[in-house]
Amino acid sequence: MDSLPLTIDLMHLGFPKAMGAHLMDDVIVDPGSEKTVDRVVEALDGRTPRAILLTHIHFDHAGGTGRLVELYPDVEVWVHERGARHMIDPERLVASAHKVFGEHFDLLWGMVVPVPEANVRVLSGGESEGDWEVAYTPGHAQHHVCYLHTPTRTAFTGDVTGVRIDGGPAFPPTPPPDIDPPLWHGSLDTVSAWDPQRLAFMHFGQTTDVQNQISMMHESLDQFTAISQVTDAREMTDWIRDWITERAGAGAVDEYWRAGPFEGMWSGFDRYWQRQTAEPGGSPRYD
Repeated sequence: MDSLPLTIDLMHLGFPKAMGAHLMDDVIVDPGSEKTVDRVVEALDGRTPRAILLTHIHFDHAGGTGRLVELYPDVEVWVHERGARHMIDPERLVASAHKVFGEHFDLLWGMVVPVPEANVRVLSGGESEGDWEVAYTPGHAQHHVCYLHTPTRTAFTGDVTGVRIDGGPAFPPTPPPDIDPPLWHGSLDTVSAWDPQRLAFMHFGQTTDVQNQISMMHESLDQFTAISQVTDAREMTDWIRDWITERAGAGAVDEYWRAGPFEGMWSGFDRYWQRQTAEPGGSPRYD
């Protein structure tokens, strides 16, 4: 019988359940930031990884990849074609992020080490190799993919299936610049069509409550999309706190915030609505 994936609690900034990498035999999925690489190395327990599979290149998911390649020079890095160049040469991506995070960037994510081009396997979605299948799953990010480990029927979904902690509600993390709700709904359907028996996701952990989580995400994505049209950033932040309190209790709010800070959620939708206004034939606004 095939072993099940291991969730590695990365203890980001010392807090549990905020970020979790996954180890499936000799494959790492979304290793996290450079600040937490030691947790991944510890979980490997002397083993050498064969591959690092990235769902997308946001720093909380992929920032530590280059440091791991330094430690394991033969490891292969799987990444979507729209993100590959930023892993090979992260300078522009890091410079842009410094404008957002300022002096907090290093504290949050650490260094972003380039990945040698020779280590990079560029994906477009639809690939199948050995025990793994790849699907292109935009909506959270234009370069997002999900992976299915076929022997265990585990779907590694990055941020597509949302933030969910300890069986509570699931909601969409929506930072700029690539949020696209219609594409996201389609990506949820793509994951569902795999008929996985288990989901493994960064924020946080694993669940066998697969179709319920996907259904919750469809619903919460519509709710968040709608509220983004009638609020500003502060108002939506307060609304999310109330939304979580109603469904999981006030004690869950801080854990959910550490997994996906609420203050950045509105701006992703704002970019989306700006694109719809600017692009002829764009998707209709939610009423």
